[in-house]
Amino acid sequence: MKETKQSLSELWSLLRNKEEQFGLNKLSLTERDVFQAIIHIQGKNKQTSLENILEKCPHPRATFFRCLKKLRINNYIKVLKDNEDARKSFISVSPKFSL
Repeated sequence: MKETKQSLSELWSLLRNKEEQFGLNKLSLTERDVFQAIIHIQGKNKQTSLENILEKCPHPRATFFRCLKKLRINNYIKVLKDNEDARKSFISVSPKFSL
């Protein structure tokens, strides 16, 4: 059991260190959660639809959009309108965070 606790402690330390390196420690936990969901859903694609992320994000719609706004203002993500249908939007993650 001690070994598991030590491994978890090291993992948390590594995670916090990486978050600090990328400047993610400035975000709230909810904003980090939304950002992580965007990265996870996007996968190796350059962008993914806003609708797709919104469907899979566990947070309420208002919370999601508040977080999205902060992520956009701080240049973690970009929101792009579809050329053919202006009602659709796509989200791309800053190259700094892309796989």
